[in-house]
Amino acid sequence: MKRLLKLSIIMTVAIALGACSFVAPKRALVPAALADTASIGTSTTLRYWGDDPEFAFSHTRVKAGSDGKVDFLTLSGGGINGAYGAGFLVGWSQSGKRPEFEVVTGISVGAIIAPLAFLGTPYDEKLKLVFSSLTEATNPAADFISAVFGAPSILSNAPLRAAIATVVDERVLTDIAKAHRDGRRLYVGTTNLDAQRPVVWDIGAIANSNLPNRLELVHNIILASAAVPGVFPPILVDVAAQGQAFNELHVDGGVTQQVLLMPGGYGNRGNGTAQLYVIFNGVVEPTRETVQISSVSLLQRAVPTMLKYLGRANLAELASSAKNSGVSYRVTAIPAEFPESSSLFGSPQWLSMLYDYGLQSGKVGAWHHRN
Repeated sequence: MKRLLKLSIIMTVAIALGACSFVAPKRALVPAALADTASIGTSTTLRYWGDDPEFAFSHTRVKAGSDGKVDFLTLSGGGINGAYGAGFLVGWSQSGKRPEFEVVTGISVGAIIAPLAFLGTPYDEKLKLVFSSLTEATNPAADFISAVFGAPSILSNAPLRAAIATVVDERVLTDIAKAHRDGRRLYVGTTNLDAQRPVVWDIGAIANSNLPNRLELVHNIILASAAVPGVFPPILVDVAAQGQAFNELHVDGGVTQQVLLMPGGYGNRGNGTAQLYVIFNGVVEPTRETVQISSVSLLQRAVPTMLKYLGRANLAELASSAKNSGVSYRVTAIPAEFPESSSLFGSPQWLSMLYDYGLQSGKVGAWHHRN
């Protein structure tokens, strides 16, 4: 991940130097006065502002499952570190202790994993495809020249889009729609870069809608959730307001939240029958490293540090919210001692090692920070 960051830093400098040669295309931007009313072509509410407590009206009304509990699962971003989350879920299934989740949320690579985690252990084989797609896309070609002359990214998102289409097909969408009708909820987070606000997408509501393009819309939302700015292209989402057509620019949900926060809390669940499980696809603890005194090295160390502490703050907010709602809280993360990948996008060997580590962690229930 550090090498990817270095790549991004170099790209940013290159784009800054070549910015004069690029003229941005005109877009039908949503006027600020209409931002709250812009819709996706149906009267059904398909999304919420991720910083609006009104969102709580949706997820706090979820009923307990057949086991008498309400189980929440939150999957963080983390890029290639998603191999840990995929392995953990499969190992958790093998332990026989993985519950059926009433609410699942995901951001970035967590958004790719979330639909299959939501549908449960019967979809573990498809979940392994997430890991397989990561191992197969280990050496993508970076196009700095195009970026210098105005291209929105250095990498194509075609391999990622293909992987998402394989994981979320018509059958998966149909099963998500049924689970939604049964009262369960699946949410994915993106960042509306125009509005500079997080957005929570109700994937179950979309799957259950009569939108003719609902499968494509779900693919685009997940793709946007994983669209690291400058690395992968942003996603334009067509919306309408007051009879006019506009579009919104959506990128990686991790720009605003490392995990999807639940504004408004989890409701009053003081009877001890609700649990929040968080799979954090990254390292939470500080790690020591000698830093060279150069601009790239300093940024290469400072930016991941900033993102790490954003993640720590997000986890602390989740823990506090869960505690205030009477919800038991558990989190698992990659330990600081796990070796970092020596290659840009993770070698197949390293990804396999991380997946296997996640698998074993899931089997033994490697949870921490319990309240």
